[in-house]
Amino acid sequence: MKNCPGCGAVIQEDAAFCEYCGVAVKQRAEAGREDSASSWPVEGTWSATPEKTSGASFPQARLKKVSPLIMIFFTLLTFFLYPVVWLFLRLRTFNSMSEKTRIHPVISGLFACAAAALAVILNGDSFIGPAVPQQAIDTAISYIFLANFILSAVLTFTLRRILREYAARMDKSPLAAKIVARSEVFAFLFQFLYIQHHINLLIDAGLVERTN
Repeated sequence: MKNCPGCGAVIQEDAAFCEYCGVAVKQRAEAGREDSASSWPVEGTWSATPEKTSGASFPQARLKKVSPLIMIFFTLLTFFLYPVVWLFLRLRTFNSMSEKTRIHPVISGLFACAAAALAVILNGDSFIGPAVPQQAIDTAISYIFLANFILSAVLTFTLRRILREYAARMDKSPLAAKIVARSEVFAFLFQFLYIQHHINLLIDAGLVERTN
């Protein structure tokens, strides 16, 4: 038995997290053994120690760390095409992170089509021309944007499930899968931005290898 460094409660010797306050507890290995510390960050503190965790039997994913602000900038700059590029560049990696959950190719294909249609119609004067009434263009924008948002939400919750399953495999602590992308509301509202934020946390925690 040992004491939690956060609240002082008595916890199990091999606990990675305090069952009372949720603080990550570093485990010091015995002499001659490797350090088996859990470095998973508690959401709300936004900090992590980049240490390797147990999970060698499962291949470690390699993803790029991207600022959500940069994602917003490129999304607006490319008329909502950037999220499609962001997804398809990481599609193979995402599908390899979970044995149960995969991104459905039909959903991702429809999402790409909706984003392309939205980009075209937002540049109505350049691609469509003045012959189409503005009211028809506005109506089309509304429907296509709604379809794009719904498809993006479906993909976001699929990615959220993949990240949670991956975290559970890579870190055996009982709170790992609950901490990553735990807010369904934030996932719905911020979608890929929320997923990328938690990818960044996974990288900081050492559970995902960062690529350039």
